[in-house]
Amino acid sequence: MFSDLDQQLATTLKHHAGGDIDPAPIVEHARRRGHQLRLRRRWLITGATTAASVVLVTAVMVIPAGRAPDGATMPATALVLPDAPGQPGAIAWPEAVGTDPGVVHFTTDSLVSGAWSATWSAGRGVESVEFRGPTGQARFVLARSVATLDGLPQTLSSAGRPQPPTDTRVGGRPGVAWFDPSGDTKLWFVRWQPVDGLWAQLDIYATGRDEATDAAGRVRFDAAHRCVAPFRLQTLPPGGRLLGCSITLARTERGSFTEGSLVIGDESGRWLTVRAQPVPGRDPGTADLVAGSYRARRQGSDVLEMFVRPCVVEAFLKGWGNGYTESEGLTVLSGYQPALDLDDPGTW
Repeated sequence: MFSDLDQQLATTLKHHAGGDIDPAPIVEHARRRGHQLRLRRRWLITGATTAASVVLVTAVMVIPAGRAPDGATMPATALVLPDAPGQPGAIAWPEAVGTDPGVVHFTTDSLVSGAWSATWSAGRGVESVEFRGPTGQARFVLARSVATLDGLPQTLSSAGRPQPPTDTRVGGRPGVAWFDPSGDTKLWFVRWQPVDGLWAQLDIYATGRDEATDAAGRVRFDAAHRCVAPFRLQTLPPGGRLLGCSITLARTERGSFTEGSLVIGDESGRWLTVRAQPVPGRDPGTADLVAGSYRARRQGSDVLEMFVRPCVVEAFLKGWGNGYTESEGLTVLSGYQPALDLDDPGTW
């Protein structure tokens, strides 16, 4: 969950079926998000530092074109999640979208194939992937209501001047498309219903509407993949269950696993995020807290940290969590069980 995922864990949204598209709230929502991003960009320029992210959305920045991380030596298949045997795609089972944090009910192989990194997320009413490539970033989101899509923060930067939506079709299904200027290019938003009861949206930098809708049409809903992290949490507080999963994979010389997070919570609304990131060669330092067979330490007052080679593992009690005590956070960390092979998602 992580440096690419901080803002989407903010709320648990209501589920209700989609209806006819109303352009007015779309324009207002996009204008509000664009304004927030402009303020955010000014804040960054003044020298403030960005927080590491958590589950479900990427930081507001555009990756420069023409430069692959570490040479991008791994094949494009390194960014694809393992298949989910026996799980249907969204077309066959729209009611399942966003309900299982271990499954995404779509595939974007043809889009991700040209990327250098991809962040997949599932749970809490949303399924998504955000990928970065030589021309920047794009994000695809699938949900069961327009309200859920509108409640997500915009993660790609733009000028905050959204233009009125126009009708379009994606794969023969009705939708709308609009754009927001972003420097010399345009950030396009394509929103459509791949099947009744589901809403999809692709945010992508494109030269025109046809290019954006063509990209949207390459998303498929006839297959499912497992959203997996290279660790399990075997010990949860009473009433705790898995709420969300997010994994970032990259085509780097060091391996495909970049970050992984699991979110747990209970019926009372308490939740916390556990994030693992590989940090080869890091000195684990002194840790004076007991988390089962592990040793942990405080990172400020809101984060618990431990080192399980080769990863730094963190439990966020506040900010990317709420309501759980330090003692309960240590209980969760005590059940951390890493995968044997961090670079083979099929074994996670």
